[in-house]
Amino acid sequence: MDAVPAVRELFASGVADLERLGVESAASDVRLLLAEACGTSPAELAFSDRTVTDAEAEKFRGFLRRRLDREPVQYILGYSYFYDLELEVTPAVLIPRPETELIVDRVLETLPDGGSFLDLGTGSGAIALSVARHRPDVRVVGIDISADALGIAMRNADKLEVKNIEFRRSDLFSELNGECFDVIAANLPYVPEEDRPRLAPEVALREPALALFALDGGLAVINRALEELPRHVSPGAFVIFELDPRQAATAAKMLERRGFAAAIRRDLTGRERFVEGVAAR
Repeated sequence: MDAVPAVRELFASGVADLERLGVESAASDVRLLLAEACGTSPAELAFSDRTVTDAEAEKFRGFLRRRLDREPVQYILGYSYFYDLELEVTPAVLIPRPETELIVDRVLETLPDGGSFLDLGTGSGAIALSVARHRPDVRVVGIDISADALGIAMRNADKLEVKNIEFRRSDLFSELNGECFDVIAANLPYVPEEDRPRLAPEVALREPALALFALDGGLAVINRALEELPRHVSPGAFVIFELDPRQAATAAKMLERRGFAAAIRRDLTGRERFVEGVAAR
Protein backbone atom coordinates (compact mmCIF):
# COMPACT_ATOMS: atom_id res chain seq x y z
CA MET A 1 0.00 0.00 0.00
CA ASP A 2 1.39 3.37 -1.03
CA ALA A 3 2.17 5.82 1.73
CA VAL A 4 -0.06 8.88 1.88
CA PRO A 5 2.06 11.81 0.69
CA ALA A 6 2.66 14.88 2.82
CA VAL A 7 1.92 18.34 1.51
CA ARG A 8 5.64 19.18 1.47
CA GLU A 9 6.42 16.10 -0.66
CA LEU A 10 3.79 16.94 -3.27
CA PHE A 11 4.95 20.55 -3.28
CA ALA A 12 8.62 19.64 -3.80
CA SER A 13 7.94 17.13 -6.57
CA GLY A 14 5.58 19.53 -8.37
CA VAL A 15 8.09 22.37 -8.26
CA ALA A 16 10.83 20.08 -9.59
CA ASP A 17 8.63 18.96 -12.48
CA LEU A 18 7.84 22.53 -13.52
CA GLU A 19 11.39 23.75 -13.09
CA ARG A 20 12.58 21.04 -15.48
CA LEU A 21 10.38 22.75 -18.09
CA GLY A 22 11.90 26.12 -17.28
CA VAL A 23 8.78 27.57 -15.64
CA GLU A 24 10.06 30.51 -13.61
CA SER A 25 6.95 30.72 -11.41
CA ALA A 26 7.12 27.01 -10.48
CA ALA A 27 6.97 27.46 -6.70
CA SER A 28 4.11 29.97 -6.67
CA ASP A 29 2.17 27.98 -9.29
CA VAL A 30 2.45 24.74 -7.31
CA ARG A 31 1.49 26.50 -4.09
CA LEU A 32 -1.71 27.84 -5.68
CA LEU A 33 -2.65 24.53 -7.27
CA LEU A 34 -1.92 22.48 -4.20
CA ALA A 35 -3.87 24.85 -1.96
CA GLU A 36 -6.85 24.62 -4.31
CA ALA A 37 -6.66 20.82 -4.34
CA CYS A 38 -6.49 20.69 -0.54
CA GLY A 39 -9.22 23.27 0.02
CA THR A 40 -6.98 25.66 1.93
CA SER A 41 -5.26 28.98 1.33
CA PRO A 42 -1.71 29.28 -0.04
CA ALA A 43 -0.68 31.03 3.18
CA GLU A 44 -1.96 28.18 5.36
CA LEU A 45 -0.39 25.64 3.04
CA ALA A 46 3.05 27.20 3.50
CA PHE A 47 3.04 26.21 7.17
CA SER A 48 1.37 22.83 6.78
CA ASP A 49 3.04 19.48 7.21
CA ARG A 50 -0.13 17.39 7.11
CA THR A 51 -0.71 14.45 4.85
CA VAL A 52 -3.20 14.71 2.01
CA THR A 53 -6.05 12.41 1.13
CA ASP A 54 -6.00 10.26 -1.96
CA ALA A 55 -8.66 12.49 -3.50
CA GLU A 56 -6.63 15.65 -2.80
CA ALA A 57 -3.47 14.10 -4.21
CA GLU A 58 -5.25 12.99 -7.37
CA LYS A 59 -6.84 16.40 -7.82
CA PHE A 60 -3.48 18.10 -7.47
CA ARG A 61 -1.83 15.72 -9.92
CA GLY A 62 -4.55 16.49 -12.43
CA PHE A 63 -3.90 20.21 -11.99
CA LEU A 64 -0.17 19.63 -12.34
CA ARG A 65 -0.57 17.67 -15.57
CA ARG A 66 -2.44 20.61 -17.06
CA ARG A 67 0.22 23.05 -15.86
CA LEU A 68 2.96 20.84 -17.33
CA ASP A 69 1.05 21.16 -20.61
CA ARG A 70 1.61 24.92 -20.18
CA GLU A 71 -1.98 25.79 -19.34
CA PRO A 72 -1.98 29.00 -17.24
CA VAL A 73 -2.71 28.59 -13.56
CA GLN A 74 -5.64 31.00 -13.75
CA TYR A 75 -7.41 28.89 -16.36
CA ILE A 76 -6.83 25.75 -14.30
CA LEU A 77 -8.30 27.41 -11.21
CA GLY A 78 -11.03 29.17 -13.19
CA TYR A 79 -10.46 32.52 -11.55
CA SER A 80 -8.01 35.40 -11.33
CA TYR A 81 -7.61 38.43 -9.09
CA PHE A 82 -7.63 41.97 -10.42
CA TYR A 83 -7.72 45.19 -8.40
CA ASP A 84 -9.90 44.03 -5.49
CA LEU A 85 -12.03 41.56 -7.44
CA GLU A 86 -12.04 37.80 -7.93
CA LEU A 87 -13.03 37.22 -11.57
CA GLU A 88 -13.96 34.12 -13.50
CA VAL A 89 -11.55 33.55 -16.37
CA THR A 90 -11.57 30.95 -19.12
CA PRO A 91 -9.61 30.59 -22.38
CA ALA A 92 -12.22 32.92 -23.91
CA VAL A 93 -10.64 35.91 -22.16
CA LEU A 94 -7.20 37.29 -21.45
CA ILE A 95 -5.89 36.82 -17.94
CA PRO A 96 -5.95 40.29 -16.30
CA ARG A 97 -2.46 41.68 -15.70
CA PRO A 98 -1.39 43.66 -12.63
CA GLU A 99 -0.07 46.53 -14.76
CA THR A 100 -3.55 47.10 -16.15
CA GLU A 101 -4.72 48.09 -12.67
CA LEU A 102 -3.13 51.49 -13.33
CA ILE A 103 -5.86 52.10 -15.91
CA VAL A 104 -8.48 51.68 -13.19
CA ASP A 105 -6.62 54.16 -10.98
CA ARG A 106 -6.52 56.75 -13.76
CA VAL A 107 -10.17 56.25 -14.69
CA LEU A 108 -11.28 56.67 -11.08
CA GLU A 109 -9.17 59.83 -10.80
CA THR A 110 -10.68 61.43 -13.90
CA LEU A 111 -14.34 60.34 -13.96
CA PRO A 112 -16.67 63.24 -13.19
CA ASP A 113 -19.58 62.81 -10.78
CA GLY A 114 -22.42 61.03 -12.52
CA GLY A 115 -20.28 60.61 -15.64
CA SER A 116 -20.00 57.87 -18.23
CA PHE A 117 -17.21 55.38 -18.85
CA LEU A 118 -16.54 53.10 -21.81
CA ASP A 119 -14.27 50.05 -21.52
CA LEU A 120 -13.16 49.26 -25.06
CA GLY A 121 -12.27 45.57 -25.36
CA THR A 122 -13.63 44.55 -21.98
CA GLY A 123 -12.73 40.83 -22.00
CA SER A 124 -13.54 39.42 -18.55
CA GLY A 125 -14.88 42.84 -17.54
CA ALA A 126 -11.92 43.46 -15.24
CA ILE A 127 -11.53 47.21 -15.85
CA ALA A 128 -15.23 47.96 -16.28
CA LEU A 129 -16.30 46.06 -13.17
CA SER A 130 -13.54 47.55 -11.03
CA VAL A 131 -14.64 51.05 -12.01
CA ALA A 132 -18.35 50.29 -11.60
CA ARG A 133 -17.82 48.80 -8.12
CA HIS A 134 -15.92 51.86 -6.93
CA ARG A 135 -18.14 54.43 -8.66
CA PRO A 136 -21.80 53.44 -8.38
CA ASP A 137 -22.76 56.96 -9.49
CA VAL A 138 -21.42 56.52 -13.05
CA ARG A 139 -22.74 54.70 -16.11
CA VAL A 140 -20.34 52.01 -17.31
CA VAL A 141 -20.41 50.30 -20.71
CA GLY A 142 -18.10 47.43 -21.61
CA ILE A 143 -17.82 46.29 -25.22
CA ASP A 144 -16.06 43.42 -26.92
CA ILE A 145 -16.17 41.75 -30.31
CA SER A 146 -16.21 38.28 -28.71
CA ALA A 147 -19.59 36.91 -27.61
CA ASP A 148 -17.81 34.29 -25.48
CA ALA A 149 -15.84 36.98 -23.65
CA LEU A 150 -19.00 38.99 -23.02
CA GLY A 151 -20.61 35.90 -21.50
CA ILE A 152 -17.77 35.72 -18.97
CA ALA A 153 -18.01 39.47 -18.25
CA MET A 154 -21.75 39.23 -17.63
CA ARG A 155 -21.32 36.25 -15.29
CA ASN A 156 -18.73 38.24 -13.36
CA ALA A 157 -21.12 41.19 -13.10
CA ASP A 158 -23.87 38.92 -11.80
CA LYS A 159 -21.57 37.27 -9.25
CA LEU A 160 -20.33 40.65 -8.01
CA GLU A 161 -23.87 42.10 -8.08
CA VAL A 162 -22.75 45.15 -10.06
CA LYS A 163 -25.80 46.98 -11.40
CA ASN A 164 -24.48 50.19 -13.01
CA ILE A 165 -22.91 48.38 -15.95
CA GLU A 166 -23.95 47.24 -19.41
CA PHE A 167 -22.10 44.92 -21.77
CA ARG A 168 -22.56 45.04 -25.52
CA ARG A 169 -21.11 43.17 -28.47
CA SER A 170 -19.43 45.60 -30.83
CA ASP A 171 -16.45 45.78 -33.18
CA LEU A 172 -14.83 48.79 -31.52
CA PHE A 173 -17.37 51.64 -31.73
CA SER A 174 -19.49 50.15 -34.54
CA GLU A 175 -22.62 49.50 -32.44
CA LEU A 176 -22.50 52.61 -30.25
CA ASN A 177 -24.56 54.82 -32.59
CA GLY A 178 -22.65 58.01 -31.90
CA GLU A 179 -22.75 57.76 -28.09
CA CYS A 180 -20.17 59.89 -26.31
CA PHE A 181 -18.38 59.21 -23.03
CA ASP A 182 -16.54 61.23 -20.40
CA VAL A 183 -13.78 58.61 -20.03
CA ILE A 184 -12.71 55.83 -22.39
CA ALA A 185 -10.16 53.11 -21.61
CA ALA A 186 -8.87 50.66 -24.19
CA ASN A 187 -6.90 47.47 -23.68
CA LEU A 188 -7.00 46.26 -27.27
CA PRO A 189 -4.86 43.69 -29.11
CA TYR A 190 -1.39 45.23 -29.46
CA VAL A 191 1.14 42.39 -29.58
CA PRO A 192 2.83 42.37 -33.01
CA GLU A 193 2.20 39.15 -34.91
CA GLU A 194 5.94 38.79 -35.44
CA ASP A 195 6.42 38.54 -31.65
CA ARG A 196 4.27 35.42 -31.36
CA PRO A 197 7.13 32.87 -31.66
CA ARG A 198 9.03 34.58 -28.83
CA LEU A 199 6.21 34.51 -26.30
CA ALA A 200 5.82 31.93 -23.54
CA PRO A 201 3.58 29.01 -24.55
CA GLU A 202 1.12 30.00 -21.81
CA VAL A 203 0.48 33.22 -23.72
CA ALA A 204 1.08 32.37 -27.37
CA LEU A 205 -0.79 29.06 -27.38
CA ARG A 206 -3.32 29.38 -24.57
CA GLU A 207 -4.70 32.91 -24.37
CA PRO A 208 -7.14 34.11 -27.07
CA ALA A 209 -5.22 35.28 -30.13
CA LEU A 210 -8.08 37.63 -31.07
CA ALA A 211 -7.43 39.62 -27.90
CA LEU A 212 -3.63 39.56 -28.16
CA PHE A 213 -2.23 39.96 -31.66
CA ALA A 214 -2.52 42.68 -34.27
CA LEU A 215 -0.93 43.45 -37.62
CA ASP A 216 1.00 46.60 -38.58
CA GLY A 217 3.49 46.22 -35.77
CA GLY A 218 0.66 45.60 -33.30
CA LEU A 219 -1.10 48.89 -34.09
CA ALA A 220 -3.79 47.79 -36.56
CA VAL A 221 -6.68 47.66 -34.09
CA ILE A 222 -5.49 50.67 -32.08
CA ASN A 223 -5.26 52.68 -35.32
CA ARG A 224 -8.89 51.86 -36.13
CA ALA A 225 -9.97 52.83 -32.63
CA LEU A 226 -8.13 56.15 -32.81
CA GLU A 227 -9.77 56.95 -36.15
CA GLU A 228 -13.23 56.51 -34.63
CA LEU A 229 -12.43 57.95 -31.19
CA PRO A 230 -13.16 61.67 -31.79
CA ARG A 231 -16.81 60.88 -32.59
CA HIS A 232 -17.35 59.25 -29.20
CA VAL A 233 -15.82 61.63 -26.66
CA SER A 234 -17.54 64.33 -24.67
CA PRO A 235 -15.85 67.76 -24.48
CA GLY A 236 -12.76 67.48 -22.26
CA ALA A 237 -12.99 63.67 -22.16
CA PHE A 238 -10.09 61.59 -20.84
CA VAL A 239 -8.87 58.53 -22.77
CA ILE A 240 -6.20 55.96 -21.95
CA PHE A 241 -4.79 53.15 -24.08
CA GLU A 242 -2.59 50.29 -22.92
CA LEU A 243 0.01 49.24 -25.48
CA ASP A 244 3.49 47.96 -26.15
CA PRO A 245 6.17 50.44 -25.04
CA ARG A 246 7.52 50.41 -28.60
CA GLN A 247 4.20 51.88 -29.78
CA ALA A 248 3.82 54.66 -27.22
CA ALA A 249 5.41 57.54 -29.13
CA THR A 250 3.55 56.70 -32.33
CA ALA A 251 0.20 56.41 -30.56
CA ALA A 252 0.74 59.70 -28.73
CA LYS A 253 1.34 61.48 -32.04
CA MET A 254 -1.79 59.90 -33.48
CA LEU A 255 -3.82 61.21 -30.55
CA GLU A 256 -2.37 64.68 -30.98
CA ARG A 257 -3.27 64.70 -34.67
CA ARG A 258 -6.86 64.07 -33.64
CA GLY A 259 -6.95 67.08 -31.35
CA PHE A 260 -6.09 65.47 -28.02
CA ALA A 261 -3.49 66.71 -25.56
CA ALA A 262 -1.44 63.52 -25.27
CA ALA A 263 0.94 62.15 -22.66
CA ILE A 264 2.81 58.89 -22.12
CA ARG A 265 2.56 57.20 -18.72
CA ARG A 266 4.93 54.54 -17.41
CA ASP A 267 3.92 51.38 -15.58
CA LEU A 268 5.38 50.38 -12.21
CA THR A 269 8.44 48.87 -13.90
CA GLY A 270 9.21 52.10 -15.73
CA ARG A 271 8.02 51.00 -19.18
CA GLU A 272 6.03 53.38 -21.38
CA ARG A 273 2.91 51.24 -21.15
CA PHE A 274 0.06 53.76 -21.51
CA VAL A 275 -0.87 56.69 -23.71
CA GLU A 276 -3.37 59.20 -22.33
CA GLY A 277 -5.26 61.98 -24.03
CA VAL A 278 -7.59 64.82 -23.10
CA ALA A 279 -10.11 66.00 -25.70
CA ALA A 280 -10.65 69.66 -26.48
CA ARG A 281 -13.50 71.39 -24.69
